[in-house]
Amino acid sequence: MTSKVIKTFVAMGAICTSLTLVGCEDSVQKAQPLKPGDYAAILPYETSDTRGKHIGLIADIDIRTQMEKGLMDISKAYFSPDEVAYKNHAFLDYDEIDASDGSRGLLGTLRDGNPNGLNPSANEEFDTGNGVVKGPILVVDLYELDFYTNNDLKGISIGLAVTDAVEDDQGNRIEITQEKLDEYLNATGSKIVSYMRERFNEITPNIPILIAAYQLNTNEEISSKGGYVFTEYFTQHRSSTDVVSEEYYLLPSTTFTEAQADMAYQFETFRQDVATILTDTTYTVGQAKVHNGSVQRLDITINAHGKTVGEVLAVVQYVRERMDIFESQDCEYTVIIKNNDETCALMKRAANSTKVEVITVY
Repeated sequence: MTSKVIKTFVAMGAICTSLTLVGCEDSVQKAQPLKPGDYAAILPYETSDTRGKHIGLIADIDIRTQMEKGLMDISKAYFSPDEVAYKNHAFLDYDEIDASDGSRGLLGTLRDGNPNGLNPSANEEFDTGNGVVKGPILVVDLYELDFYTNNDLKGISIGLAVTDAVEDDQGNRIEITQEKLDEYLNATGSKIVSYMRERFNEITPNIPILIAAYQLNTNEEISSKGGYVFTEYFTQHRSSTDVVSEEYYLLPSTTFTEAQADMAYQFETFRQDVATILTDTTYTVGQAKVHNGSVQRLDITINAHGKTVGEVLAVVQYVRERMDIFESQDCEYTVIIKNNDETCALMKRAANSTKVEVITVY
């Protein structure tokens, strides 16, 4: 092999190596979001030790999902997904939030041994707006999203899970009025922001912080899992608050019918139609995200009992055809079809579209 050829191969190898390194740097920096408008994860993804804490505090996986996904959705108005990627709990790890066994975490009660506790002290009176109680637990959990451009921190979002009611000394349920909750959240948000800016050197005063509150539903007569009700955005010199109206409703339910009569009727028609596809009843349930009075997302789960591939495919095809019953194009629809509890198909109809995309295992 001539020296000229050898030099050519060496040069090509150098170029390939350079391109490979660039590719690696890009892949390490962030992943490609699944769809436009979503946040990209920073890679390699670093798992937070808070994951076990979240499971222990809120057992319902739907609520945990809604809390974190909802926090991402709310954050988009403040931190553009085109400009930043995300991490989870880069600062507030397990020890920072843990309040078990008298720990000094943020989720604990305010006391001499825990001046950073977000919940009132045992003897502190809290005005619910419907009566005064002592030492209630108001903040149940805390989620953190951190937004970066390359290695530069650009902003933080904190999601608080707060209760909608507390108990008095006799065990009676007392609802917290929106006014009293807002007062408490204003004070709590300022406390969290001050704590983070004083505790972590990377969080300088010019790093904006969004505080958002997800109110859990504890009223068993209402078929809702709660939703975000409050946001406060802190910049270096000021803060701005916003009251949000968000609910996650279970379908079918009287509560959803009262709130969204048209879509409730469409869902019930769809549910009854799907039930009779096979000899064995096919069951349909749903969950709707309603934001400021409008249904933004409808998640449908269908459980069939097919005995053959032909039967299962018939269910999938029929469901796809019947998705046209849902008239709103402002809503995003997702469908999970299970056969004897095994997932066999996924469907999605994006907002502003009538096209139903299908992925099936067959």
